[in-house]
Amino acid sequence: MNVRRAGGPAAADDGDRPEALADLGSDQTERYWRTHIRIGFAVFLGEVVAIIVYLGLTPHGPHRPILYGMAFVWFVFATTNLLLASAIATRPWRSRFSVTWTVLAAFALASFAVLDRGMDSPVVLLLFIPICYACLSFNPIEAAVCGISTLASAVIIVVAGNTSHVADGTLAMLLAALAGASVLSVAAARNRALREHHEQLLLEEIVTLGATDGLTGCVVHREFHDRLGEEIERSHRYGQPLSLILVDVDDFKSVNDTYGHLVGDNTLAAVGTALRRHVRSVDLVGRVGGDEFAVLLPNTQPQDAVELARRIRHDLPGDLDYPVTLSFGVSRLDQAAVTSEQMLDDADLALYQVKRSGRDAVAMRL
Repeated sequence: MNVRRAGGPAAADDGDRPEALADLGSDQTERYWRTHIRIGFAVFLGEVVAIIVYLGLTPHGPHRPILYGMAFVWFVFATTNLLLASAIATRPWRSRFSVTWTVLAAFALASFAVLDRGMDSPVVLLLFIPICYACLSFNPIEAAVCGISTLASAVIIVVAGNTSHVADGTLAMLLAALAGASVLSVAAARNRALREHHEQLLLEEIVTLGATDGLTGCVVHREFHDRLGEEIERSHRYGQPLSLILVDVDDFKSVNDTYGHLVGDNTLAAVGTALRRHVRSVDLVGRVGGDEFAVLLPNTQPQDAVELARRIRHDLPGDLDYPVTLSFGVSRLDQAAVTSEQMLDDADLALYQVKRSGRDAVAMRL
């Protein structure tokens, strides 16, 4: 017996490691935010360059020294954050950061327009950019915050700027256009959020399917061994007992040869169900070979593992197409030899002892 092999033709297919799928999703999220933040600050930097060009073309406009100073500060801010986009994309506050500076950008544009020529300043047109940016990555609430902030910025320009020569209809149409863009931004953000939620559910389902054997409902070979290593580390760190049960379906080859693979599959499914029915939520049942299973029991003494094995042995379903028996090998974690190989070898030897003694029994190796 050797549970570390991949198994025969009926063995469970491990597939890709489920954690790798989750890591891939995380990497894609970081890559998305990195690209999004870079695009955002690159566009903002382009706006600043355009504003500087505008100031150069209108040297006799009001407050030029102050506006040049503002443009310089924005240029430094945009350049710095463009260089730091990769680091920002890995932070949990990346969304709040993006929302904050998008809102601040809207008010900064408003303050520039007020100091320039009020509603006559072409900078007013740039107020649509924060709204467009908000709908690309923010959730509906954040997009609404950005839209309201942009409208508030426009109101500031109207109130504080010189609008006596601007027709009321023009002001109303500008505010209506900004309001409409804000509504569209929130709607787009909501649709995108729903799609992303659906994609997240699909990813979680893929991870679950990748970690679970479809026939028996137990975790696959690789997932079980990964969890075994984690539980050994945890048991060693906190000094808690850890037990392992290896389970083998006795003479399973004859079931397939005599009754066919359909009966064999039904038998394996019934065994997997019986094992999972008897364990706690913190325990783990894995299919580690064609007809081999393993049960990992954190914070469990080996004597308790033996009792559990005996209960499972006497509680197999009686309506199987072919009556089967199970052999069990139990081992415990040796704190002096904290390796998964040692636990597996000990349980394997105990299981081999049962096989040599006639099967359908429980043996423990300490």
